[in-house]
Amino acid sequence: MRTIGYIRVSSEGQNIARQKKSLKEAGCTEFYIEKLSGASMERPELQRMLEELNKGDTIIIHEISRLSRSTKDLLTIVEIIQSKGAGLRSVSDKWLDLSDDNPMSEFIFTIFSGLAQFERKMIKQRQKEGIEIAKSEGKFKGRKTKLIEGGKEEQRMKAIIEAYQQGKSINDIRTTLKVGTGTIYRLLEREGIK
Repeated sequence: MRTIGYIRVSSEGQNIARQKKSLKEAGCTEFYIEKLSGASMERPELQRMLEELNKGDTIIIHEISRLSRSTKDLLTIVEIIQSKGAGLRSVSDKWLDLSDDNPMSEFIFTIFSGLAQFERKMIKQRQKEGIEIAKSEGKFKGRKTKLIEGGKEEQRMKAIIEAYQQGKSINDIRTTLKVGTGTIYRLLEREGIK
């Protein structure tokens, strides 16, 4: 019977220290650490943890969104955990304790996982609406180009602009200067050239 901590952050740059500290305090002795989005179940450490799970083990997470951001995936993960005779608890979401046969906790879990997905979709919708407003006001230029001012990047940026103004095709510029088509278009748009 193991007490396992599952830690997930969305990207390499994010820090896992807060989650790891809370899971250690909750009694975790083993950790599965993931630096990937929770939008999919295709996560190597999640899959390894589920495969290595034994009867009587308990998985502890910092909060429900660390396990998954999709209600469907969350329910699938919980089903796998329970089918192996293991339990699931959350440090932040005190209501989530599927360590024992607890119908009320399962019911609340289903509701809250649905709310988490609903919240994520609402954030995306508000973001999309904000972008549309910014575009209509001429304030939105899209994702920033990787080419920035300063040093070699500024030289590449000037070379791209110069090549375009000399009449070279986007394809030629892309091949010669080894830069993505999207980056070229964003740069030209940002500079007001195209």
